[in-house]
Amino acid sequence: MTRNKCVASLTIEKLAVDCIDVRELQRAGVFRDHWVTLQPSFRWPAVDRMRVARYLIQLDLGNQVVPQQIRVSWTRCNYGGARPWMHCPHCQRRIARLFKGMGGYFCRACLGHPIYESQRRSRKARAYLQAYRLRQRLGGSRPVIDRIPPRPYRMKRRRYRKLVARIEFLERSLSGSRVLQHAPQFILPLIY
Repeated sequence: MTRNKCVASLTIEKLAVDCIDVRELQRAGVFRDHWVTLQPSFRWPAVDRMRVARYLIQLDLGNQVVPQQIRVSWTRCNYGGARPWMHCPHCQRRIARLFKGMGGYFCRACLGHPIYESQRRSRKARAYLQAYRLRQRLGGSRPVIDRIPPRPYRMKRRRYRKLVARIEFLERSLSGSRVLQHAPQFILPLIY
């Protein structure tokens, strides 16, 4: 019972603000055969220094004397190339993201399986949340209250029509609902 109360306050959206994503590091091109030192600024506030090599990540955290070591492994892709994976320092599970918690960076399972924001909501609140996030992809506006934004530049018309149809379907059940009164309180920005 206490586990649910403790974990209920944490959500993946809150933890994703300070997480290490191996895909982000791969896009930055830091996995090389020699050490690359990164000076994380605002992205990882708890990290003083990050050293990255092809098979290892070392994190110097401000509250620890010994650096945290994160093992990196690689899998082959079907059409060439390779994909990096981090291994959780605690359980050695192969994962793509490590979240800040327990004095370091660990996987979702080691942090007690925090839930997603949508899992805490009722059916109508989930519909509102989904409509809100779809509207954000179109340029942003409030569900049910505002008109659907015009098609963004370079979005295909067919994709736009599908998104509009999905938004209209979700908002049909929200008309006159109490969710509209409380909605701005529970929506967090989507950070991934």
